[in-house]
Amino acid sequence: MKQAGQLSSTSNSSSSTATSSSSSSTTTKTVSAADKKEAEQMRTNIVQSDPDSWDSAALAQVPDSVIVAATKKSNDMGGNPGTTANMIAEQYPNIKKNGSSDSDMDDSANGLSASEAKNKLNSFEFYIKNKSHIELTGQEQTSDGWEFTYSFVGGSTGGVLVVNNDGKIADKTFSGIEGETGSWK
Repeated sequence: MKQAGQLSSTSNSSSSTATSSSSSSTTTKTVSAADKKEAEQMRTNIVQSDPDSWDSAALAQVPDSVIVAATKKSNDMGGNPGTTANMIAEQYPNIKKNGSSDSDMDDSANGLSASEAKNKLNSFEFYIKNKSHIELTGQEQTSDGWEFTYSFVGGSTGGVLVVNNDGKIADKTFSGIEGETGSWK
């Protein structure tokens, strides 16, 4: 209980410091308004990217400055909302919902569901070798299958694991450079 109170007072003093500095010049106010808008947009993008993994109410409690900083860092690495969310979750783990994102956001009968695609990763040598060091941070359905964003445990940059409906699996960097490839068929 005492620690929670200390954390709360620490974050309150940080936000009051930020408030007093932003009122000192009109330029800072404009940037703050832009930062607030960018933070709100990223909160929306994070929840929409994987609604089963990210808690919008908890994200709303994260300071705009943290969201903007994580967004910039993620963008510099070629990341996406899932990457940004995982960076934020390092400081604010409560933004992760308890239930993992095993939901199938796919309602088409033509391709793999998200959970089927995740299961196919178990036939990919790169994933098998690194499984204990990889954390899947996001998922997105593509026209060809699924892309799973990952990072290495400990905060190291990861990439994207691509599982196509045609049987191809690949590891890509955030900039799109393809690494190891394989097949699940």
